[in-house]
Amino acid sequence: MNRKPIVLLAALLLSGPVWAASDLEASTAVSDTLQAYEAAWGRHDAAAIASFYYEPAMRVSRGGPIVRPTRADQEAFFAGLVSGLVERGYARSEWEAVEVRLLDAQTAIASGVTVRYKSDGSVLERLGVTYWLRETGAGWRIFLSATHAPEAALHFR
Repeated sequence: MNRKPIVLLAALLLSGPVWAASDLEASTAVSDTLQAYEAAWGRHDAAAIASFYYEPAMRVSRGGPIVRPTRADQEAFFAGLVSGLVERGYARSEWEAVEVRLLDAQTAIASGVTVRYKSDGSVLERLGVTYWLRETGAGWRIFLSATHAPEAALHFR
């Protein structure tokens, strides 16, 4: 009796959950990163927000793409953005919904809807966002972000 096919099948069956557990851990790490990212927005801390980004990073919005090559460029960009939001009454953000899809062990896409609140608890705005992230030695970092209508958020199977 040739046992080689049985051994190979057993190895494949046993390796499945290991990959699934690894994917689950990575997906959870991406989600945790995005929760911490939203918390940095709530602190109005441009340096902390910028720390979640890869260098260089790109943002795509209605105004077109903006490349931020360095951490200093990113921090200056977010300082202006946060300042403008605070002038409009912005207090904090939280995810209404977010989905994460791993493309490989080091790359992920996350897409969802974030809600920006005023200090009185009312909704300032709902915003669709999609992020491409890369695992680095310092954790998951955003290298491309896109803002869009909430209904354009991606949904993964």
